[in-house]
Amino acid sequence: MNQKLNWLFALAIIIFSVYSCKKDDASPVPVISLSVTTDTLSVAFGDSVIIKATVGNNVQVEHSWKLNDSLFSKTADFRYKPSRAGDYKLVYAGGNAEGHFTKNIVLRVAAPVRPITAGSGRYISVVFDYLPAPGQFVNEEGLGDKNAPKGIIGGTDALLHLGAYGGYVVFGFDHSILNKPGYDLAIYGNPLPPPMEWSEPGIVMVSQDKNGNGLPDDEWYELAGSEYNAATTKKKYTITYYNPKATADVQWKDNLGNTGAVEINPFHDHSYYPSFAANQDSISFTGTLLKNTFGLMDNGFIYINTGFSFGYADNYSSGDDYAKNHFNSFNIDSAVDANGQAIQLSSIDFVKVYTGQNDKGNTLLGEISTEISGAKDLGF
Repeated sequence: MNQKLNWLFALAIIIFSVYSCKKDDASPVPVISLSVTTDTLSVAFGDSVIIKATVGNNVQVEHSWKLNDSLFSKTADFRYKPSRAGDYKLVYAGGNAEGHFTKNIVLRVAAPVRPITAGSGRYISVVFDYLPAPGQFVNEEGLGDKNAPKGIIGGTDALLHLGAYGGYVVFGFDHSILNKPGYDLAIYGNPLPPPMEWSEPGIVMVSQDKNGNGLPDDEWYELAGSEYNAATTKKKYTITYYNPKATADVQWKDNLGNTGAVEINPFHDHSYYPSFAANQDSISFTGTLLKNTFGLMDNGFIYINTGFSFGYADNYSSGDDYAKNHFNSFNIDSAVDANGQAIQLSSIDFVKVYTGQNDKGNTLLGEISTEISGAKDLGF
């Protein structure tokens, strides 16, 4: 009996010793800290981001950094130089079998801002792109030919014809336009006031140079005007014009199943299809379509095209007091993305204006087509 008790006591000691050894051999929970403790890190464009992970109790751990949900590295240090402005989602994870530590950080990279210098001007300094839709002044020297955009640089004395729906011009300034309280941008056109009103509303879009390359190849945002949420406004509207390769009406069709034509009139007896377009068979434009406002005055004799309250170029608007200012005014705060969500932009670098109505008008007055004569920075 005593031998059996002795044997059981010895077995208990062995088990306790093994268990104690296992407890002593176990790795402690890692103590990990990052050199950045905030949830949002503001980064100047062009700067590198360096974040270090430190293991305080010097145990072995595995590190992982994910950038925008993709594995970036497995090192202790995160080193990255963002190539464009915007928000980046960064997730650090580190640990071992005994415990883990995670941290979510938003890297907020501001868009580069080109400052105003002693040599800066308030008016357009460069036209990046010009592609009018077919129209009565297209291909006419100084109004709608490939050299016509030069006229709107540096002042407001010229006139640039954008043609029928979708025709556009893209321009910029020699500095970034800052988003300040109130209106930020002025665009000049040639609308006529009531009662014989003649507006040809153009939609305005803006963009930031988020990749810092000086070119308008970043995302565009529409400046939402008074008609943006109207039931009569069509989003993601596409129209295609077909070159008749002659002095003839230019046929079109759209993504709503409609067809029509930009009609030749006797006052402009030439081809209305832009001879300098890269595609000489057809051209397509996509954007926001505004309702048509072309019609006769109450007297039944004079045709008019009425404008909208605010937010459009070449528009005799009451909302931004065209009668007083002699230009249309725009606020960067009205920018929306492709889904209609408001976007906060601290500055802009590029502007696009395109004809927003699709109306052939008549053979006396021609199609509805936006014209602009220049633009300026209102905060200059």
